[in-house]
Amino acid sequence: MDGMTPDEADEDDSLPLRELHRLAGGACTDCRVGYTAREAVFSVALGFKNAPRCLSCLAMRLGRDREELRDQLIEYVHRRECYLRAWRAAEGMDGQLASRERERPEKLIPPVAHAPGSSDIAEHWNAGDMGCGELVMALRGRMNTLPAGGVIRVTATDPAAPEDIPAWCRLTGHPLLSAEPPHYTIRRRGA
Repeated sequence: MDGMTPDEADEDDSLPLRELHRLAGGACTDCRVGYTAREAVFSVALGFKNAPRCLSCLAMRLGRDREELRDQLIEYVHRRECYLRAWRAAEGMDGQLASRERERPEKLIPPVAHAPGSSDIAEHWNAGDMGCGELVMALRGRMNTLPAGGVIRVTATDPAAPEDIPAWCRLTGHPLLSAEPPHYTIRRRGA
């Protein structure tokens, strides 16, 4: 702040908040899954404002444990007023999104477009209790091995899977053919 006018200092302090508004609602540069507003703040804090990422991809890129990185970033954000203002705004954005999705559960799991028979399914994959970041990264890799129009049947027991898998399908454009937790049937786009 040395050599800055008070107006310039205020403008500099709002940089994380301005970046949050610019990045909100985007998709991770690596996995293409939508990131939360709080993850956008993490990306800015880590210098990834031009290539924002979800927390799982940030941790993977930096070779860090996801939970440890999250805890350190939260601590960092809470020690800096400019980041704390952005963080509080991000909490509000994430809360509004979550409440809108709870109000409209039909948006989470679209109606079944086609109930595939077992002969339509090219691959069965038991993802077990893989969490969000790990699950969608592995799912992305498996989808890439299928031909356009190929169908995969996923079994995912993670408690967040009923929200994560439909959200991932919406973001990537792969049609979710059925969702009967813990079973999800997805068609690779392009057919």
